[in-house]
Amino acid sequence: MMNVYKKLIIFTIAFVLNIGIGFSQTIPYEKPEWGAYTEGEEGFLLAHVVNWPEDGKLVIDRAIKPREARLLSEPDKKIKIKLIDGKLTVLLPENAPDAQVSVVRIQLIPTEDWANLKRYRKANAELRAPIKNEKRVVFIGNSITDNWTRDHGSFFEANPTYVNRGISGQTSAQMLLRFKPDVIELQPKVVVISAGTNDIAGNRGYISIDRIAANIFSMAELAKANKIKVILASVLPASSYSWSPSIEPADKIIELNKLIKAYAKKNKVIYLDYYTPMVNEEKGLKKELGRDTVHPNGDGYDIMEPLVKAAIKKALKK
Repeated sequence: MMNVYKKLIIFTIAFVLNIGIGFSQTIPYEKPEWGAYTEGEEGFLLAHVVNWPEDGKLVIDRAIKPREARLLSEPDKKIKIKLIDGKLTVLLPENAPDAQVSVVRIQLIPTEDWANLKRYRKANAELRAPIKNEKRVVFIGNSITDNWTRDHGSFFEANPTYVNRGISGQTSAQMLLRFKPDVIELQPKVVVISAGTNDIAGNRGYISIDRIAANIFSMAELAKANKIKVILASVLPASSYSWSPSIEPADKIIELNKLIKAYAKKNKVIYLDYYTPMVNEEKGLKKELGRDTVHPNGDGYDIMEPLVKAAIKKALKK
């Protein structure tokens, strides 16, 4: 593997030195003072650093949506990317590698829009139909729902009529597309819908807050049309996204939660407020409740579980 990287480094050095930096004009990002961008393999961008920053802080175009970055000369080490004073910054080592041109390989957030319908296809086929008077509850969501079974599986073990249908990384559009096979066809009495944070993170490209809300409301309307009680969960607080560092989510989450709460009140469905007991003074997730700035840890799920159980109990009485 290292030989491949070495060959790529030699090629890019020769390319930059012999051809010049003008090739960056084909890339839809502003030409940087420190070097140039080129396309890598599908889903990757290469940053050719001719002028290594003295402090190691490489400012890249904020239009870039990076998931992670690595130096080609050190492919086993991730490089942190942060938003610093409004500038998207790759935190390089202060000392440049022994090369005239160093290359940072940036993995981009994918923009394709697919729903991962296969994820639960087998599990759905194997799930028996509800027996008479069974109060099945389906949880549809993103990684916060998906990881619930992994990180706090005792909750679902203790409540066998609860069915987890979360998929990490998913947006509201993807959940809406899989709502029929992963919720309606499972014939639950109640659905808990948790969506929105990955939309704000731009996981599948830009989407407005109103459109995110509309996707969530469409799921609620599909559920009601199929006589399924609806619980709309708030988006958990988040101050930043490690996989999407150019986004500042805190105020956007507040705006989306206001829309969800207003819809729930108007349409007489239950609004599940995870946000209030989990937010800190900076409008982020309380440190003691999270694995990071987005995902709850065991203590976070300890906060969420009695709240959702109370909401389910209320929904079943309606």
